[in-house]
Amino acid sequence: MTKGTKLYSVMHQKCPHCQEGNMFRHASLSTKFADMYDACPVCGFDFVREPSFYFGAMYFSYAFQTAICVAVCLILRFTLNPDTWTYVTWMIAGSIIILPWNYRWSRVAWINLFSSYKKEMSR
Repeated sequence: MTKGTKLYSVMHQKCPHCQEGNMFRHASLSTKFADMYDACPVCGFDFVREPSFYFGAMYFSYAFQTAICVAVCLILRFTLNPDTWTYVTWMIAGSIIILPWNYRWSRVAWINLFSSYKKEMSR
């Protein structure tokens, strides 16, 4: 992944404008994984574009969650072939485990739809 692509911004959870500043204050595995800066600490790009801006990020979250559930089902089906409640239990466990990354990647992917990299904004 090269700097300047939207995929770089999403995977590294960086500002979509300068791709140097972090969007989140803490590491993804901390209990404060949802703490997000209001603006980029490097270039000042506003992360809170308007009230309820990140409401649309739920569509990305749904897609990520669906992918996790399908992956869990396929892995269980072709390895153990368990009963129905085992599928349900493991899908719930997978959803809980992936929650911090799902939350963050959904938000970063959503904001990247509406903004682009500006090389002159980076150092």
